[in-house]
Amino acid sequence: MSSDSSGDSDGGSDTLSSCALTSSSSTDLRSAWTFKLNQVSLYRCLTFLGAIFLIILSSLGALLLGTCKAGASFACEIDATPQYADMNLCILMACTAVAACGAIWVWCHASTPHLLQASRFLVLNWIEGLASTSLIIAAREYYDDELTYYYGDGGDALTVSVLGSLRVFLLVCEIVILQVLIQNRLQSIWPALNQPRFGVWLNRFLWAELALLTLGPLTLIIGATHRRSELGLILVYIAIAALVLLIPCCFVIWMILVFATLCRVLYIFNAAQQMAQEGSLESGKALRRSRRAALLQGLGLVISLATTSIFTGVAVSTVVGYEVGQVEGFELQGVQYVQCVNLVTNTIGVILLSGAYRFWGVSSLPSDLPKDSGPTGFGRFRFKSRPVRPKREVVGTEWEAKTQELAGRGLSLQHLLSFYRSLGNEIMLSYRPDVHTTNDVVRLAIIPITARHGTSYAQLVNRGEPAMPRKMVTHNWSNLFRDLLASVVADALEEHTFELVSALLSDEVGINALEQMIRLQGTLGDIYWICAFAVNQHSGICGANPRADVDPVTMLLHPVCSCRTPKFFNTTPPLNPYGESIPCEMNKFDDMMSFLACKDPSFAELVAVDASLELFSRAWCMAELAEAQRMGMAQSLLVRNKATLLSRQHTLEGLRVQDMKASRPEDVDTILAKIPNKDAFNQRLRSLILDRRVGLLTAWKQADSLQQTEQLSHVLKWARLSTAVTDGLPVWQNWV
Repeated sequence: MSSDSSGDSDGGSDTLSSCALTSSSSTDLRSAWTFKLNQVSLYRCLTFLGAIFLIILSSLGALLLGTCKAGASFACEIDATPQYADMNLCILMACTAVAACGAIWVWCHASTPHLLQASRFLVLNWIEGLASTSLIIAAREYYDDELTYYYGDGGDALTVSVLGSLRVFLLVCEIVILQVLIQNRLQSIWPALNQPRFGVWLNRFLWAELALLTLGPLTLIIGATHRRSELGLILVYIAIAALVLLIPCCFVIWMILVFATLCRVLYIFNAAQQMAQEGSLESGKALRRSRRAALLQGLGLVISLATTSIFTGVAVSTVVGYEVGQVEGFELQGVQYVQCVNLVTNTIGVILLSGAYRFWGVSSLPSDLPKDSGPTGFGRFRFKSRPVRPKREVVGTEWEAKTQELAGRGLSLQHLLSFYRSLGNEIMLSYRPDVHTTNDVVRLAIIPITARHGTSYAQLVNRGEPAMPRKMVTHNWSNLFRDLLASVVADALEEHTFELVSALLSDEVGINALEQMIRLQGTLGDIYWICAFAVNQHSGICGANPRADVDPVTMLLHPVCSCRTPKFFNTTPPLNPYGESIPCEMNKFDDMMSFLACKDPSFAELVAVDASLELFSRAWCMAELAEAQRMGMAQSLLVRNKATLLSRQHTLEGLRVQDMKASRPEDVDTILAKIPNKDAFNQRLRSLILDRRVGLLTAWKQADSLQQTEQLSHVLKWARLSTAVTDGLPVWQNWV
């Protein structure tokens, strides 16, 4: 409740003002929606008219090209009147128009790189239909049989030969690009299946196929020019073997790997669906939707590959037959029928394969998603600037030595889970996952465990050996400790929200399942740097409780440690030339980040955002964000869920470093002293978080949109993990 209240005398005035404001807001909202609808309607109208124009123009071009007389100048004789006596020509042109409509429609909804590639393939499919139309018209004119479309001498043998060669070339491009399209679609599935080797072998066979397609014809040409020599004959035989045997073998093996992948996907979904019958209704719906999507995409893959392969054989044999003078009218008619089927099935198949069918009936402007975003890198991006050293040089080998020692206090995910499992059982018996914060855990668990040794928890667990982290976790101590760990686990599982992981961390069964899943992912040994575990609390805060914090369950004051470890704060001697304490471990985070970023270019920052977004009001957290961005480190956000972010992001628009807080007031003074131009820093900070092109929140929203597009892969990953562990049922019981 707000502390402000209005008197009764102002109630009517406030009500009228509120009504007027509501009416004004509603009018503005209706105006905005009207403008948006008008904009979408105009876009759809222009797209429709443009599509009709392109289809008509391209069809006329194909008709004219088919009547070209290939002489010295390839002049077209267009004085002959076309006779549309053969309905087969109309059917072929109608199928070509269908391919054109499919290409334009997918392009208009190409919000991801894969959809953009699918639209390009459909454009190629459209061009193939036009080329086939021209080829068949030219060939029918040349033979001038009873099935002739045009009566006259508009075509000749050279025209047919050129168009036939073009058609074969386009067909080869079609089947290769279709394979590339399928592989790109499967790229999001390999991580979900945790089988990157399948993708490697698919690439190898595809590259082998491309090499044979390139070298085979060249070898055949070279051998044919020297056919009278023994070496020439050998080259001809090698080329024929490559074209007739090796290329089909590579293609068949490639198809077997693809179909094996699809079968495994369906098997995993079936197994997970049986398990989810005992789970929540929502999990069953998600699995059924994903299984249906897998079936539709598999169907699209099968029909596209099948019709393209069949048409390749028919077209090649027909063109070869023409070259040796054995093509007759009925054979061309057979090619025409197969081409019609190929055009339509390719259009339908690629729309199903790419997932573009989900946009049916949806009016949308071209998306502003970045075209270089991959399907599997959800929520992870890298600034293009390179890591650099801080602007100032810190004098003193003791400072550098302490910074490097602090940097080596990483903690593996296995150790983090082991510590979390002990909470409420061996230590901190009052622990409740949905109540206790990181501050509570530090005071009631970490400090008591390490009191006898007087070290940090990371030093205790690692037995004094350095453990260099691959990521630094930026977090605030007022966040639930469960959510902090959930962010780290979600990062290891390549998630960009931690709500599901947080739910699984709430009981022992879920913790066991998560640990097995992380082991299957191969990330249980990943090392993270977390200040609560890395900093030696006994050389700093353990000796006092200045804010009188209490255990929220027992309501007892946090105990004060009785250890005699010397305490070092920001200005405790000995000092460096900048007046900073050398032994203090709480004033070296920026130098430590710089050291790790220069030592390991892949070192990244993980930002564990709490549900209330309080992290963005903490001084040290914002300083770490700004420093990581300045050094060019990869940064990624992990939030509880999308609704939390969208409902609270407006609170970040007025961020000011002067208003930020820290557990120790001297930390705020230290951070502010390092910022000469605070207004410029505030602007840069807001840009870092809120910029509509490269801001952290924008990148997270784009990652969320991509994950929604790749929902099949997301559900498949959890389906595989849940069926591979001893008890994966909690995944579907807590599915969100």
